[in-house]
Parts: sequence; C-alpha cells; structure tokens
Amino acid sequence: MRSRSIATTLALVAPLAACAGGGASPGSMAGPPALAYAPPPGGAVTYLQGDTIEMEIDAGGQMLDVTVAMSSVLDVTYAGGGDEIEVTIDFREFQIDASNPMAGSQRGDESEIDGPVVFSMDRRGVGTLIASPEVDGVAEQAVSPQSMAASFFPRLPGRAVTAGEMWTDTVTLDIDENAGSTEGTTIYEFTAVGDTVVNGATYLKVAFTSDDDRRQETMQDGARITQDVGGNGSGWYLWDSGRNLVVEQFLQARLRGSMEVSMAPVPLGLDMVVVQHLRLDDGGDR
Repeated sequence: MRSRSIATTLALVAPLAACAGGGASPGSMAGPPALAYAPPPGGAVTYLQGDTIEMEIDAGGQMLDVTVAMSSVLDVTYAGGGDEIEVTIDFREFQIDASNPMAGSQRGDESEIDGPVVFSMDRRGVGTLIASPEVDGVAEQAVSPQSMAASFFPRLPGRAVTAGEMWTDTVTLDIDENAGSTEGTTIYEFTAVGDTVVNGATYLKVAFTSDDDRRQETMQDGARITQDVGGNGSGWYLWDSGRNLVVEQFLQARLRGSMEVSMAPVPLGLDMVVVQHLRLDDGGDR
C-alpha cells in the first residue's frame, strides 16, 4: 500500500496535459494559422518531456512529503492523414525517481517499457488507442497508454483563429488498465494570445486554463485504494503552422483531495503541485 500511494497519484496526474515540440522558419505563418494536426514533413519528430510532482499527504495530522521526477525522450512517427492520422510513440529513454518517507525511493527506466504506444487521431487531436506496450515495475504506474491516446496532444479547434479569440474543450477519461481504473474530466479554456518569436522562429502562442476532476481506484495487498482529486491549472503552448505541430507546452496545476484505504479508519488528505513541460528535441543540450 505504501508504494501504491505514490504510484496511484502518478496515474492521476499523468493525463493532465501532454504536447509536442518543434521549430519553424521566420515568416512561415502567412495570415491566421489553422490549428489542425497533420503529419509533419519527414513524418517523424522527437520530443523531450520533463514532469515534477510535489505532494503533501495529511495522515491524521502527520504531514508526509512526496516528490516525483520524470523525464522521457519520445520518438514519434506519423502515418495517414486527414482525420485518420496514426501516431506511434516509442520510449527511447524514460526515467522516474520517486521519494516517499514511508516507502523510500522508487526508480524505473525504459527497460520496463516493451513496445510503442500507437493511436489514431483526427485533426483536432481526439485520439483512439490502437496498441499498447508491455509495461511493468514503477513505469507501469506512470505510463498510461489510454490516457496518452486521449490527451497526448492538446485539443485544437480545427480551424483558423485570430489573436484574442477564445474557445473551450473538454477531455473525458474512462480508463481501465492493470495499474487501476481512472475516471475524469478536464475542461480547458483557450485564448489565442498572438504571434511570438522564439530563436528567430514565429509561432502562435495559445494560453489556457484547466479545471480537473478525477477519481482512481486500485487494489494493493488486498486493500482497495480510492483517490479523488480536483483543481485548476494554467499554461501555454506554441503552434507551428508550417509543420502543423505544437512546438512547446508548459502547465502548472494544483490538485487537492483525499485518498481512502479500505483498511484505514479515516481518509488521507492530498495536496499536490504538478509541473509538466514538453518540447521538441532540437539536437541541442538536453
């Protein structure tokens, strides 16, 4: 139960956001860009991902601090087009390091992930899982193929937008995997901020807020563990209209709630801050 208290939380926060990264040449956006996915030139890109979780558990007045750090190098290939884009994600590298005063340190790497995540998506980024890797160890608690299919790419409006325009979208999760089941809803509010220049390249910056509610259940050593959390986040992404990709995304969210264990007399309080950052591997320093 002690190790699962970390791992269950990982699965809760993993679907909060996911994105891609890239680059464009100056002047590549002529007029309002259409925010809709398509396979990029060459059909393959590599993303770098880095996430941190700082969690405080209230165990009947005893406060326990948990920290989790994750990083990935993801090779992503595309096939098809239109509203039937097939995406294959290979974990070239993966590292997770969790520190828990009750269970000590937990570590995992890419050796615990065998095979790619494969899903199809439409031009707005709505995905459906096709194939899952075999995942075990600590990685099993942090890698959710179903949530990656549902929310690896941020949802797009599928049309051109202008600076100052706002829109909303909702991502609903109903996941049943070996690590447990998760149900949740995230409501996003997006605002097109306008063009921004990064390293000489012009992108459209989109800011967003998120409103999350999710519930997860797992079984560990005969005990049922249920977590309910909710909260808000904010972030942004950069859109490359020349390659139809999000080039970078950042999110920070705070989630609060409770964890109930069937063998425990009272629920435990949870308060966590999640930071997620993804970007294209441009061949520079990692």
